[in-house]
Amino acid sequence: MYLSAADIAQLPLAAALIDRDGAVLAHTPEWQGSGLGTIAYRLPVTTLLVALEPPDLDLASMMTELIGTIRAAASGPGVDEQRRLRLEVLAAGLALVAGAAPLSGGTTDDVLERLTAVLAMISSYPLTVVRHHRCRIPDADLLALALRQLVVNARRHDDATVVELAIDEGPTFTLEWEGTPNPGGINSARHVADRDRWGLGFVRLACDALGATYLAPLAVDGGTRVTAVLGLDHGPRLLLPLALVRDGIVAQASPAWDQETHAPPGKPPPTRWDQLASAAAAAPGRIVADSSGCARGDGADLWLAIPPHSTADRARDLVLGLQHEHDLLDAPMRLATRIQGLTCLIAMLMGEPIPLITPKDFDREYAQACAALSLPSLNAPFVGTRAPDASVVALLAERFGGTVRNVGGCVQITVNDDQGGHPLARRLAGPDGVVRLP
Repeated sequence: MYLSAADIAQLPLAAALIDRDGAVLAHTPEWQGSGLGTIAYRLPVTTLLVALEPPDLDLASMMTELIGTIRAAASGPGVDEQRRLRLEVLAAGLALVAGAAPLSGGTTDDVLERLTAVLAMISSYPLTVVRHHRCRIPDADLLALALRQLVVNARRHDDATVVELAIDEGPTFTLEWEGTPNPGGINSARHVADRDRWGLGFVRLACDALGATYLAPLAVDGGTRVTAVLGLDHGPRLLLPLALVRDGIVAQASPAWDQETHAPPGKPPPTRWDQLASAAAAAPGRIVADSSGCARGDGADLWLAIPPHSTADRARDLVLGLQHEHDLLDAPMRLATRIQGLTCLIAMLMGEPIPLITPKDFDREYAQACAALSLPSLNAPFVGTRAPDASVVALLAERFGGTVRNVGGCVQITVNDDQGGHPLARRLAGPDGVVRLP
């Protein structure tokens, strides 16, 4: 997809095109310079910068801490090799959806070692390696977790008893099994708001990070077998889903748009874009947006795009990823308590209610959490009908250094004076310096 200076000015994003020296060649009216939250899309000789809303630094900090805690569990004493690999793969995958995943390199042998570890948690995982051309790859952890999604889908959704994996030059990873593809396909969108499932959405994100292409399962051998392909693609591609629409038909589009919408040039955009197109027509020259798309039109040209994830989107994706890959999370009690507490707090900062448990479970789990974090436990059983998640209470008690009381079925955590400026205290505590849960 070729983007002229005039095209850049019409994109439905705060965006700029820069050369290799960083000079701005063209930009949209909304562009105010790069900063925190700016995403770079590298093109053959230029770079497209897209600026998002300022990041939620509290959320970003907690996501970083959560991923660091999982990595600490992987490197802790007494962790066997298989457990270490599973935790490292999980941490790398979560770092990717959180927006902070530097590639660590590796070889196809490393991929297979990690893939074996993460599939071992699945009963009777059906993988057989039929061919292996050894070569280097951008990141073994991300490739292993992406391939795990494909094997798990074959097992769970097609009842595959054997999945054959061939690794050829490129490298290209080809999986094949007996079965039939889903006739309606599976929505594997990059954006969390547009997905049916987390696993194949992660595959899309992993392919973007690795410079790879994913070909969804197709029928082979007369429709009795299925094949799916994940291959490294070293050619530059615009990874921003972006399209130019004229007279109701896609005139130009990025490869990422084709993957997301299955509406390449020559076809109309999916009906999900109709409302945005109407809004753009009613406000010519202005950017209009919904939960996962944005548009700008001038009466003749209509630009559509799926913007990168915001901090809140990334946090939501991270929580979903932990839920989806929960069987890989096998951490010591002290770190498991922190991981559970941090996960719940991230969800709470996004406006989700705290998980509730029975008073009996709270008494037991809070005593365990206090022992894990070396905190004093409550001196009386919880009184009330429903209690908050024990790991959240313990984690906040540790952070704030204050007292924990059960008052009228509500847990109250007093924030010590020297912790009043803590980001969580600012967002969770009342004017009296007390956090009340639930």
